[in-house]
Amino acid sequence: MSVGVDELALYFDDAYSTAWRSRDTGWISEHLDSTLTDIDQMLISLTEEGPSAWTEDALHSHLKWEEIRRLAHHARALMPAQPWEE
Repeated sequence: MSVGVDELALYFDDAYSTAWRSRDTGWISEHLDSTLTDIDQMLISLTEEGPSAWTEDALHSHLKWEEIRRLAHHARALMPAQPWEE
């Protein structure tokens, strides 16, 4: 599946905006919530930079995109394998 760079943020925003439900059930820990918030803030910062931060080249070379990838990898490691069965 191929998506545009800006669609990456839209997918994240769709999930992040409803994450409160997962926090309320205890699936999202405080540490994971903090990491997701950091990702959200980085995406906001990229938006404030303008269109040049939302190109294919920027996705591969911009330091903020590198940090978002690092944070996303960390967030994934914090997620339980079976969220609502623990």
